[in-house]
Amino acid sequence: MILSLNVSNFALIEDISIDFDEGLTVLTGETGTGKSIILESLQLIFAKRSDQEMIRHGMDKAVVTATFKLPQSKQNLFELPEIITITREIDKSGRHKIMLNDKNITLGYLKQITDAIGSIHNQDDTLILLDNNEYLNFIDQMDKKVTENLLNNYLLKRSNYLDAKKHLNSLINKKDQDISQKEFLTYQLNEIKSLNLVVDEKETLENEVEKLKHFDKISTNLREVHELLNNNLASEHLYSSAKLLESIKTFDDDFDKSKEKLFDLYYETEEVKSIISDKLFELDFDQNEFDLKQERIFEINKLEEKYNKTTNELILEQAHIEETLALIENYDEYINGYEIKVNKLYEEAYKEGLKLSEKRKKLAKKFSSLVIDELKDLALENTKFEVLFNEESKNLLENGIDEIEFLVSLNEGEPLKTLSKVASGGERARFTFAIKTIYAKQNNLDLLILDEIDIGISGKVAAMMANKMSQLSKDLQLIVISHLPQVAARANNHFGISKTLVNNRMVTQINKLNMEDRIKMIALMLSDESLSPYAIEQAKMLLKK
Repeated sequence: MILSLNVSNFALIEDISIDFDEGLTVLTGETGTGKSIILESLQLIFAKRSDQEMIRHGMDKAVVTATFKLPQSKQNLFELPEIITITREIDKSGRHKIMLNDKNITLGYLKQITDAIGSIHNQDDTLILLDNNEYLNFIDQMDKKVTENLLNNYLLKRSNYLDAKKHLNSLINKKDQDISQKEFLTYQLNEIKSLNLVVDEKETLENEVEKLKHFDKISTNLREVHELLNNNLASEHLYSSAKLLESIKTFDDDFDKSKEKLFDLYYETEEVKSIISDKLFELDFDQNEFDLKQERIFEINKLEEKYNKTTNELILEQAHIEETLALIENYDEYINGYEIKVNKLYEEAYKEGLKLSEKRKKLAKKFSSLVIDELKDLALENTKFEVLFNEESKNLLENGIDEIEFLVSLNEGEPLKTLSKVASGGERARFTFAIKTIYAKQNNLDLLILDEIDIGISGKVAAMMANKMSQLSKDLQLIVISHLPQVAARANNHFGISKTLVNNRMVTQINKLNMEDRIKMIALMLSDESLSPYAIEQAKMLLKK
């Protein structure tokens, strides 16, 4: 349950504090006094997105704080203490804060907690009954945990199907485009293939041509090196010196180390001599080969410039074009194969949708029965109510495969008709109250907040709704914003909301009413304009019931 609410610098509210108790709490006041602002502040606590336009003019930030007492089950579920405090700060600079017991939390986590605590009904919710696209939510909320799990499984399969369907459509479109480009692609392929390109070929050719350009210099230097190494006795001297040191190595470790180094120098020198000899033997300049290599580089450069790609990239492009042309030749076969995959994914998604649908049909029967039971206490005792499923629908919709309609007969002998077309404003209000009551009970909520859910109701029905609210408040904490004197009279806690001019600015104020104040407030609700003795007596009578 909610224990307290503190609001500062929020719209017309400068600074108010409300302490709540168990049972039925009713907030009353004239239109425009700020009842909706109280509701807005509560909605912030219940994870509504913040709007800095709600900051009181001239202030830098608005702060809304609420304290709750959690039952043991909710404490265990979220690993929280019995008393928790939630704070929302709206800053003009955009630095909005959400805190739980002075620790920052995310909006998503706040929603998880507050969804488990309670629910808020605003005036627009009654209009949902006019939109059959919203009806499935009422059914799913009967067993949220199970239906959410089934819906998530369905949505995953549906996403796989939609991705595959999108790819299939792109393949079909690509087929038409590629077929129109077949002649051009064939020309490109023949042009690239005509060069028989090899990976890194251009770099290899350029290195070979560079060597041939400097053939004379390379040849001269190699011969000179060969002559110096073979005519100089340096290597033989290295070997002889190493052998001499080897004969005395036992007398000093340095002799042995020096011997090894001389042998290494000798063998390395011999290896260099061998390499130089091989290079001289291989050395040859062929003018025809030189011309052919330069011509080859020229052809490759020309193709690279034309396609704006390197040699290696052209090789990859050739493979891509070959693959595309092969696909064009076999498009129908490939697309037919992919269509089979898409159809399989559809069947998988539809199968998951059927599981969700079967669960919904069971919940719908229970929902219908509960709605009828609730309406009996609201002067709709002859109501017939059914949830109609469109069995012909095969579409994979965002919320499942189901399309449903609420059918109702409000008077005995009348046939079932769609709720949105036959229910009056007062009847929709009673339906909404019934649905909100069912939701609260089914989900073990501790708190239910209703904003003028009784619009369009009067007389005997108003008294019945007031009684129904009083009964409901024995099971959970019920906070109601109402214009009905019958509802105000049944309150365990009654707050009056008013608007006062302070320092040339309107300020919303809220006060807990004592018995005398309650009589005046309810009498005003019964009167047209002025407070009459008759209205006062009527108010007293309502409070005695």
